Amino acid sequence: MLTGMRRLAVSALVFAIGVAACGGASSGPASWDGPPRPFPDDGVLAVDGFNDYADTVEGDWQLDPGRVALEFTRASNGEVTVDGDRVTVLRDDLEDDSVRAERYVLELREDGDEWRVDSARWEQRCHVGRGHQEFSPELCV
Repeated sequence: MLTGMRRLAVSALVFAIGVAACGGASSGPASWDGPPRPFPDDGVLAVDGFNDYADTVEGDWQLDPGRVALEFTRASNGEVTVDGDRVTVLRDDLEDDSVRAERYVLELREDGDEWRVDSARWEQRCHVGRGHQEFSPELCV
């Protein structure tokens, strides 16, 4: 027979497992680690997980399309260009022996005062002698 404390501990554990199995108490992820790696062959990135994350957190970053793009890409540096609903994040001169630069192109939409990502694409440019010189989702060598 379980003692009172042990019964409480077991009940708490069963509750925690049940909540985790049902997706937790919130309606979306509590964190965003950035787009998946390795990137897909066509460069198209899934955005639903990011939008679920954005729906669960508070922040001024959601009011600015450039900051939304930086949050999505998790880029700590880079050139951000906002052109209407399209935002480009360019990271050049990467410290990589094959990849010179990477570029994200995001299409955003306004959702009240906040911005959400409708679509996202990733591309890279290789160093000379390591592959293509134009932006493409093709891998460098």
